[in-house]
Amino acid sequence: MKSSMINICSLSYLLLLIASCGPQDELIQEEDHPAFERGKSLLKVGKGKEALDEFLAVTRRLSECPQSHLECGRLLLSLDGRKDPVAAIYHFRRYLLLEPNSREASKVEQLIITAEREILRKLPGEPYGEYLDSLELKEANDLLKREVSDLRIRLGMPRNNQIQGGSSTETLSKKPAPVLVAPNVSVLIKPARPPGPENTQSYVVKSGDSLYAISRKFYGDSSHIDLIYQANRDVMRSKNSLSVGQKLRIPPVPASR
Repeated sequence: MKSSMINICSLSYLLLLIASCGPQDELIQEEDHPAFERGKSLLKVGKGKEALDEFLAVTRRLSECPQSHLECGRLLLSLDGRKDPVAAIYHFRRYLLLEPNSREASKVEQLIITAEREILRKLPGEPYGEYLDSLELKEANDLLKREVSDLRIRLGMPRNNQIQGGSSTETLSKKPAPVLVAPNVSVLIKPARPPGPENTQSYVVKSGDSLYAISRKFYGDSSHIDLIYQANRDVMRSKNSLSVGQKLRIPPVPASR
């Protein structure tokens, strides 16, 4: 009986000793880990390299540390002298594994693409140089299209450059088809009608409108502000006296113009 009690006490002590020797850091939350706090503080004062070492220390000690992986990936992708896109991708993927539904997930996926392009650029001879350049040009072109579309909306113009009677770009750029005339035959050619409404129309002024924007909207350019103003002298004190909700008459361009 005494021997059994000794064995039980010895086993209990051994289990207690093993538990005390285990990794204590796993019991600490990432935000409360001293190395994580030091890393955040170093980032605030612009010491990126020192911050990277602290965040790497967290990732070695904790298995659940998504924010430390994210910071490591960002720093390994941007720090001069410590740039390592391969390691950055590892940390980004660890973050996505731990936080797949976070708000940062889409941005992290884009950072992975950026890191992959960095790897391709460093290959000997730059075999993918032209391909990467074409990707950058496409992204720049898409961004420019979005900016132009937003600008058109702010100016009160249709997003897709459409006006009544067809596309303003097409109307202005199309040239009349050549007319084949037989010798000694007189042909009366009717001049092309300038762009604009065929009959007087109504338009309700919206926020951000100006006579220039309204002229572009209906006539394809801003040269007809006087025409609109003269047709609305009874409700406009000046060319700048537009108000939201005001109803304007949009006349057709006179045939002589």
